[in-house]
This record gives sequence, structure tokens and C-alpha cells, in this order.
Amino acid sequence: MRRLINILTIVVSLLTINSVVAAPLQGLQSSGKSELSWFLISVYEAQLFTTSGQFVYGQYPQALEIEYYRNITKENLIKATKEQWEEQSIKHPDLDSWLVELEQVFPDVKPEDKLVFSIDEIGNNQFFLNDKPIGKIANKDFSQLFLDIWVSEKTTYPNLRLELIGDK
Repeated sequence: MRRLINILTIVVSLLTINSVVAAPLQGLQSSGKSELSWFLISVYEAQLFTTSGQFVYGQYPQALEIEYYRNITKENLIKATKEQWEEQSIKHPDLDSWLVELEQVFPDVKPEDKLVFSIDEIGNNQFFLNDKPIGKIANKDFSQLFLDIWVSEKTTYPNLRLELIGDK
């Protein structure tokens, strides 16, 4: 009987993992969306998702979906991530190692690609490209600090933030 319970527990866990992998936005509602433009050039549209559709900082699960309008290399995505953390004065002993790990996770993106960054209810993260899992950074601090690029009050894009969190 104990063996049967263990097997059922494993099966339920695998089914749960597969549902997250297959549909990173399943069960989530949009709290807002916004478009990032740079000197009149549209770069991407971002949309933030939460369980209730209401943004609460640090309350998970959450997901950020970015649909790109332009070709962007993974090197430029990593460079932009680093610049945003620097602009927000983010300090963490693992920042440099996370940037190295992102070299294995981030793809080059092209117009219409959708990159989703998902954080589960306990703070674990996963990246998806066009609904397929492409990697994660195994650190819960990374989860919030990466999302902070868009949702922190220190973001360099305050209007985008307000639209994403539903305050505008």
C-alpha cells in the first residue's frame, strides 16, 4: 500500500510538472500589458500574469510574457539584463554567475517570438520560448531580481511598470 501511495505521488508530481511545462500561463490572469519603445522603435510587448490578475510584489506564481518585434541576440539580452540590474543598483553575490548561466538559457529572438519567464508558487523559475521550456536559473533570489527589471519601483521604465502591474 505504501508503495502504491509513493507511485501515485510521483505520477501526480510528473503530471503537475508537465502541465507547467506545456502551458506556462495556465491558471494565470493578466494584470496588465505594455509596449517598450526606444526612440520611436517598438522593441517588444510585455504582459504580466498573476493568479488573480492583481499584482502583489513577491506573491507568486507570476509570469512575464514578452513578444518581440525585432531580432535581438542573446548577447544583447544578457547585456540589457546586466545594465538594468546596474541601473537599479542591484547587489547580489551571484549576479555575475547568473549572467554566465543566462548564456546557456537565453536564445536569439526574432519578431513574433514569445519569451515567458515564469515563477511558481514557491519562487522557482523557468524560461520558455514559444511555450517550450528553455532553461532556468536554480536560485529563488534570481527569480525576483530578474522580474524586478520590469516590476521594481526602481525600474528604468516606470510607465511600462505601471501598465504591467495594472496601476495605469
